[in-house]
Amino acid sequence: MQVRVELFGRLASQSGARELTLEMPVGATLRDVAAALAERFPVLTWVPSICRPVRNLEYVSWDTPVTADDEVSFIPPVSGGV
Repeated sequence: MQVRVELFGRLASQSGARELTLEMPVGATLRDVAAALAERFPVLTWVPSICRPVRNLEYVSWDTPVTADDEVSFIPPVSGGV
């Protein structure tokens, strides 16, 4: 099944991509998607340790399964403001 991955911030700058599609097996979790992303872009192995997983615009756990045509993103920590 295909899963669309949107990349923001450091993920986008380190991978050189803003959006991509990954082919994932049925039953894959967001942790599996992050592993597939790191396999494609080894510089992104840090993603599961500091990012929050998002599926279809909702924060979820790393063990949440993905389904065909889901939109996935991994939100890195941000800071700012006064």
